[in-house]
Amino acid sequence: MKKTINAGIAKRSFVMDEDAYARLETYLNNYRSRITLGEKKDVMDALEERIADFFEQETSGSKTVIDLNTVNKVISQIGMPDGSDEFASANNTYQSWDKPRKKLYRDPDDKLLGGVCSGLAAYFNTDVVIIRILFVALFVCASAGLWAYIIFWIVTPMAQNAVQKCEMRGLNPTFENMSRFSSNAN
Repeated sequence: MKKTINAGIAKRSFVMDEDAYARLETYLNNYRSRITLGEKKDVMDALEERIADFFEQETSGSKTVIDLNTVNKVISQIGMPDGSDEFASANNTYQSWDKPRKKLYRDPDDKLLGGVCSGLAAYFNTDVVIIRILFVALFVCASAGLWAYIIFWIVTPMAQNAVQKCEMRGLNPTFENMSRFSSNAN
């Protein structure tokens, strides 16, 4: 019989084994100590959000308690800010997190009006100028570009943190990738 702890991660509640909680707390403290002061809050918020996403994937089935094996999988996937893998599990065989999720967001870093064109360009990995020219051409042809832009603006969320900016570009939200966008987070 093991003790369980209710833990709040990124404003979400999870039930964890006591040893899994201790491992995660040690990892977060170690991670926090290795990043610079200026980017600490943004990076730690994005890191906790990513960990909570992983935990929700794990608990979506019949499993309701986060165990040490799950925490080790998350730690080995995310890694440490300096690239070391001192906390990684030696027998990590979990593969569904290896492929980055690519999602459509509006890009706040390269926006002219609403960030729709720059978000589409990042999603499709193309030049933003090409997307903008397409929208202008569609606008000239019966104002379809204006309506398409307005619809994208309403429907597509703004990438607000480093994890979402990584997802927009199809990058794994590791420390290296998140730190590229953390200083630009809105």
